[in-house]
Amino acid sequence: MSSERHLHPVAMLIGAIKTIRRWVSALVFPGIAFLVSQGFSLWTMTLFLFGFIVVAVLASLWGFLSWRATTYEVTGGAFRLRHGVFQKNERTIPLDHVQSVDTVQGIIHRVFGVVEVRIETAGGGASEPDASLSALDREAAEALRREIEGSHRERSEEAAGPTVLRQLSTRELLVAGATSGQIGIALSLLAVGSQFLDNFFSEETFRSLVETFAPNWLMVVLIVVPAGTLLAWLLAIAGTVLAFAGFTLSREGDFLYIKRGLLERREATIPLARIQAVRISEGVLRQPFGLASLRVESAGYGEDTGVSTTLFPLLPRSEVQELLAVAAPEFAVDPTLKPLPRRAFRRYIVRSMIPALFVAAAAALLSFAVFESALGLFALLLVLPAAAYGWLRYRDAAWAFEEDRLVVRYRSLGRKTAVAPRRRLQSRGMVTSPFQRRLRLATFLAEVASGSGGSALRIIDLDSRTAEALAGNLGPGARLWEA
Repeated sequence: MSSERHLHPVAMLIGAIKTIRRWVSALVFPGIAFLVSQGFSLWTMTLFLFGFIVVAVLASLWGFLSWRATTYEVTGGAFRLRHGVFQKNERTIPLDHVQSVDTVQGIIHRVFGVVEVRIETAGGGASEPDASLSALDREAAEALRREIEGSHRERSEEAAGPTVLRQLSTRELLVAGATSGQIGIALSLLAVGSQFLDNFFSEETFRSLVETFAPNWLMVVLIVVPAGTLLAWLLAIAGTVLAFAGFTLSREGDFLYIKRGLLERREATIPLARIQAVRISEGVLRQPFGLASLRVESAGYGEDTGVSTTLFPLLPRSEVQELLAVAAPEFAVDPTLKPLPRRAFRRYIVRSMIPALFVAAAAALLSFAVFESALGLFALLLVLPAAAYGWLRYRDAAWAFEEDRLVVRYRSLGRKTAVAPRRRLQSRGMVTSPFQRRLRLATFLAEVASGSGGSALRIIDLDSRTAEALAGNLGPGARLWEA
């Protein structure tokens, strides 16, 4: 039991900055319109500066009032948070429902040596935490964490603290960025950013640029495309560095701790009891080099969409089981996987080729109708890589049920392997379609709990008898669905 406590005084500054940010975002366009309409005279600039000072003073006053009205305590087996200047609000969270006590340290927090504490519950999963304390010093944050986690475990006074299991080196960090596969996202950001150029350059400017470079369009393409790709690749590396710099995985008792981040340092807690499944991801750029990343599916936890969180961003595939053996032993299993039956091969090829055939048909029709040309037929070349992708999906699809754990390997773009103990499965069953029944095939489904309600482990085109037996072996509640 503890008495009511206030946040660190830095919470006043953080609250004021958040208030100013909200007000500025709402007033920035009216303010710019006012300056443009009145001209940048001394009077308008003075009035604009005076308005900003008034906003800053009011925000500071609001930050003080919010700080004074906010208190927290751990009492009666629950965490209580009271806040609200005019309307008093109280949030009570039973300690048994607390999923994790995480900390985030932004730039302002680092300057004053404080952290933001975020409390997640087992029923969470939203982008916002269930309770947030904007500023506590390290000692207060650690004391709060121990008070809350004390409901889950006993901690000896002689404990030396979490044991570091693995750290991400600078070389591994850069390799993780270079092979992250986020270049597509970076290209999208560049495309969106290029739209803003329309606000600064007129159509005449673009037209003159086109007329200038049109005679040398091939040379421009050969320069612009590689340059844009390189820039997107560098942006992907930068994003990975910002997110995963200093990544450290530690364990103490039945809790895993993750520290990461360059500008904004984050510390997350993952109770082992909440982990439902582990996924080993081998991206397209990583698999040839024998590299992989680890993610965990956790019930009701996960700042990343409430479904999963990164357990370790990059490590050799051969060292995955070694890390799992010390971090989450329940998921450390590496059985010999069983492939799909040969008669499923054709279905994988056809399913992958159908989208490419539709695209090729649409391109051919458009080419004939609009350009009266047969160039659209070249889109049929997409069928070959589509068939190759289908072959890869069939080759990589495999499964095993060993040591009371279900292991499923599959390919989306990269290759992934999911591991889930039988006792973590929320449901299991099989689906059969008329086309599958002709070939005595079925799709096996199993679900584990996660922040979004459920995460599926799926084996497509498994032998129907094997799928039925597997559903039965994985426990009660198996059902047979027919599409």
